[in-house]
Amino acid sequence: MRKNLVVQLIYRVVLCCVSFLAVLLSFRVFYAGQGGTPASWETFKYYTNLSNYVVFGVSVAVTIANARRVLRGEREGYNKVCRTFKFMTTVMILVTFLVVIFLLQSPLHADYWLNIGNMSYHFLAPLLFVLDSILFDEKGTLSVFAPLYSLILPLIYVAYIFILGASIRNFEYPYFFLDVGQLGYGGVCLWVLGLVAVFTVLGYLLWLWNRFGKFGGKRKFDFKNILHTVRSREDPA
Repeated sequence: MRKNLVVQLIYRVVLCCVSFLAVLLSFRVFYAGQGGTPASWETFKYYTNLSNYVVFGVSVAVTIANARRVLRGEREGYNKVCRTFKFMTTVMILVTFLVVIFLLQSPLHADYWLNIGNMSYHFLAPLLFVLDSILFDEKGTLSVFAPLYSLILPLIYVAYIFILGASIRNFEYPYFFLDVGQLGYGGVCLWVLGLVAVFTVLGYLLWLWNRFGKFGGKRKFDFKNILHTVRSREDPA
């Protein structure tokens, strides 16, 4: 079932639809759950929104490649498009999901589940994308450095917020743990280091899942040639 390209395609079409809804809602299209205020440039200061845009772009690219292979008559296989970047995006959107759950909002409140925005860009799109990686990505394809590469996008975001905060008067920081005005650069850096540590561990847990599979007829962890890069195994076509 995991190798069935038709099953993968159906799943990914649903993922693209949910992800597209998340993108629309981030721009406050329909004003759903946004208090009726129009979108502004500040839409682009939120990690949630930016990570969902990356998820949508990667999902579309993977789905198009999947559809082309099905149309060519292929019925089994795995994604061959930007596999390392897809893994990086998986960790990126996992940050969105877990930070919102544990630091910003409580899923125990009814408002969380009744807000279509929360449900799309905080819950459904992240989980569907993470599950796509868990369920359908080929085993044993990721470099041991992939979880470290996955820190690049979140750290770029932190630098981006620092730049905005330093260049815009009375800048309102999007998250309390990045608020230099309240915590100072030292306090923010401590938060960032803590989050980096947590998500490095989560990245390596996902990497271990990628390394666990059926090899030689037995289920085991495959640690052979772990330093190889995905690039060397991708189809250049």
